[in-house]
Amino acid sequence: MAAVGTAQTQHLHYRVRLGDELMGDMHATKTIGTKEKYLIESKIKVEKMIKMDLIYKIESSFEKNILQLSNAFETANGKVQTNSETRRNSTGYGVTTKKETKTIIHKGITFNICKLYFEEPVGLHLIWSDTFGEMLSIKSVGAHRYELILPNGKKSYYSYFKGICTLVETEIMFGKVTFTLTK
Repeated sequence: MAAVGTAQTQHLHYRVRLGDELMGDMHATKTIGTKEKYLIESKIKVEKMIKMDLIYKIESSFEKNILQLSNAFETANGKVQTNSETRRNSTGYGVTTKKETKTIIHKGITFNICKLYFEEPVGLHLIWSDTFGEMLSIKSVGAHRYELILPNGKKSYYSYFKGICTLVETEIMFGKVTFTLTK
């Protein structure tokens, strides 16, 4: 990690591919200061049967290893697909998605999708999806490889080396997409 003032920052860069075709990049940043902050940003262009420009951004903030606030925002061809917020309150969390606003009773979320890039989810069975506003099942499916089950039943796979995510594999309507760590 490189020192930035009193904070430490770690940057990860991923190439995004559909099959062998380069579609874009994803950047993941973790900053540790008085709070632990995560930022995931990706820009992806798909030009198969239709042209699609996807922009995805998720930010989250943890204090004493408890999620305090997260925001997820996604557009496809400029149209908002996701605009979600998770905010800690006195009873748990207020969650706002495009579909609903709800309160969930929870003593404190300790692991979310952002952390998946920087920490191997050893021993975890559930993690918070900032995008969907719900807990998702995750399980080990091999040495340093995990299966995350999305609300639509699709699965994403995360592979690790020395605790850092090196490969994500997921399915979209056009086929298998991979996010491969470059640095």
